[in-house]
Amino acid sequence: MMPEKLTSKDLLAICLFALISFVLAFYYESNQIVSGDQLQMIEKGYHALMTGEFLPYGNEASTVGNVPGSLSSIVIGLPLIIFAHPLSPVLLLLVIRLIGYAIFVNALTLLFSRRTVVSGALLYVLNPWFLYDSLLYNPSYLSFGAALFLNMLIRLRKDNKVSALMRFSLSVVLVLAAGWCMQFHYSWPVLVALSGVLWLRKAIKVSYLGVAVGVVLIALTLIPYFMEIMVNERIISNPEEYAKDRYFGYGLVHVYPIFKALLYWLRFGSLLVTQKSIVSAPLAGDMPFIFDILRYSWLVLTQVIGGITVLISAYANYILLFKKRELKEQDPEFNFVREVSIAAIIALVAAAAAATLTLNYWQIIILFAFALLPVLCLVEKKIFFLKPKYMFYFAAFMVAMNFVSATNSRKFHESVSYVDQVNMFCYDRYQDKCSLSPDDLDKVLKLKAQQEAQK
Repeated sequence: MMPEKLTSKDLLAICLFALISFVLAFYYESNQIVSGDQLQMIEKGYHALMTGEFLPYGNEASTVGNVPGSLSSIVIGLPLIIFAHPLSPVLLLLVIRLIGYAIFVNALTLLFSRRTVVSGALLYVLNPWFLYDSLLYNPSYLSFGAALFLNMLIRLRKDNKVSALMRFSLSVVLVLAAGWCMQFHYSWPVLVALSGVLWLRKAIKVSYLGVAVGVVLIALTLIPYFMEIMVNERIISNPEEYAKDRYFGYGLVHVYPIFKALLYWLRFGSLLVTQKSIVSAPLAGDMPFIFDILRYSWLVLTQVIGGITVLISAYANYILLFKKRELKEQDPEFNFVREVSIAAIIALVAAAAAATLTLNYWQIIILFAFALLPVLCLVEKKIFFLKPKYMFYFAAFMVAMNFVSATNSRKFHESVSYVDQVNMFCYDRYQDKCSLSPDDLDKVLKLKAQQEAQK
């Protein structure tokens, strides 16, 4: 397998995918139903805007308290300070995710031919698994850190001859990538476990000094968090009653969570996304019956295609893990993808076994980029060949899936306004300090009146 330099046409296609993804992501963001984790993020951002203080902890987790660090406050609060509009943190998020996409594509150029790189770019940035996370909550920021982590792992593979200084720098960035994820979500140990397995299997060679420096840099950013713990112990525990019934090792005791996590590994390499993202909310009783027919026909179509693609994903993993000869065992790049997949599966099983609850997709979406690699190995060896015309149909279907999900699904609806919801939060919390235009204020008051009427 010989990685090739991308042509201008390849770069144009990759940029076109990014543009389409950005438009779809913005449509998602505009239609998001704000609740839960989004409100926690928005609250921290507006606290920074109004007080100038960036809180040293992130969102509250289900069992172990708030995630450590100030990044959750910074990514919302800083753009609001620069331009006090609800869309400013959204635009920053979209830019961060597109930078992560560019880093992922760059990682693919280190492993695959240009044709596979373009296919991988398409499968990544237009994938419903990726775009359905286009809402203002903490897992949305993980794609950047995960892509950067994967890129560093590929550059640190043992057979990659780099200077000691470069290996030191790559090791620092590797740790910082995990540190980025740590400040948003408790799924970051999966990346640490994954890299640990690769190190034990001697698939990567790190600079121990670089790792140590990275750890020190992360620790320095957490000093305000540790100081906060001294006066606010609540951030390291969850006082809710449901949290008391949860315990580490729940997944190992109940077994099913492990199988569900393994199924997610296969599904992340497919289009078999959660039904709640593709089936619209129940239609109003006075809507024509034909809409219900279309609704369930769309569900059947997406599930059939999703089922086919998950079989392709399963076959890709089978070939990669158990049929090395078919992928030319002498190719070091294929061997490394195989090592990464083995390490990711081991890390995923360990996370599911140790978890205090049955993991949902957003709790392990950090592995999405890694799960695409086995499928791309099939593309590379033409076991599953995506011709340009078929890629167009494939892209069109993914665009349609995303458009429908962003228009009417569990977390998104075209009749709601993200901006109005955030403005209402600001008005309720800060009143006169929240500078709203007369039009925005009028929309907020109408929205509040509608909510009162529904109660």
